[in-house]
Amino acid sequence: MDKLKDITDTVRTNVQLMVDSPRDVIVECFPTDGGASIRIAVAPTDLGKIIGKQGRTARALRVLTSAMGMATKQKISLDITE
Repeated sequence: MDKLKDITDTVRTNVQLMVDSPRDVIVECFPTDGGASIRIAVAPTDLGKIIGKQGRTARALRVLTSAMGMATKQKISLDITE
């Protein structure tokens, strides 16, 4: 479980660096069978920055999160909520 906290903290730090309102960033981790689900919520004005053009930024965040999960032998999904 400690590694999931580290991954969640890393995702939170990266997202906070991308947005204009870092205090409004909420990152939650929910354990699932064989892994976890990480949910990100940001201010409505920052949603476009997290998604990026054609979803490229969101895809990059998902790849990064997935790679960190693979290093710990866990399947981690990343969801962006409004």
